[in-house]
Parts: sequence; C-alpha cells; structure tokens
Amino acid sequence: MKFSFEALTTATPEEVWQHYADVNNWFGWEDDLIAIHLDGPFEKGISGEMTLTGMPPMSFDLVEVTKNRSFCDETKIPGLGSLFFNHELTGTEQGTIIKHSVEFISLEASDSQEQLGFLTQVFSDVPESIFALAKVATSN
Repeated sequence: MKFSFEALTTATPEEVWQHYADVNNWFGWEDDLIAIHLDGPFEKGISGEMTLTGMPPMSFDLVEVTKNRSFCDETKIPGLGSLFFNHELTGTEQGTIIKHSVEFISLEASDSQEQLGFLTQVFSDVPESIFALAKVATSN
C-alpha cells in the first residue's frame, strides 16, 4: 500500500538535495521533527534515529541513496512490517518535481483497512513538508 504526493519547485535538484543530505536541515521542512541523527554519512546502509511530535524515537535505515536524485529510508515496525519513505527529485525545464511516497509492506503480505488508517495518518503531513522543502530550497 502506497501514497505519493508531488509538487514543482523552481529550485534545482542540487538545491533541494542539500536539504536532504544534511539531516540537520530537515528541521526546516519537517514541522513535527523533534530530534534526528545519523550514525554516519548520508549514504546507503547508514542507520539513524528520529523523534517526531507525539511519537517515540524511531530507528531507520537508508536503503537507497542516489545523490541529487533520490533516497529511501526504511522504518521497521516490530510484528507489523516496514514503512518506506521515498524521496525523488526530477529535473524539468520548469524546475524540479519533488515527490515523496510512503509505502507500508505488511509482514502478512496483504493489505487491510487498519493498515490503510495507519498509512493515512503517517502520510497526512507529506504535502505540507514538500511545500516547506520547496520554500527553503528556493530561499538559498
């Protein structure tokens, strides 16, 4: 099960990427972020932890990183499955399309109404975060 949202910005992929690659910049576009750290550089295989408002700290792994183009992080939810947060940048003549997707893959390999409710809640602030990311990226 997967939800996606995308928007166009006048910022270049490189300008947007710098707000991904340094997790300290995430505070500028993730309103509910309280704390975040990585256990190494922003590259595939590195783990980290983040805390969002009203949530316990969550561990995540960078499972794909392609500079100036995309990254994906995975958060494992014990006994339920995995949440994948995909972030993609596509350069166009008009600017950059920023696309964020949230995907839930159940351990049971089937989707349910309960999972839909959970994923809807997780996804709820994605559009606002993309607009905030576009704004900070064009403010450089």
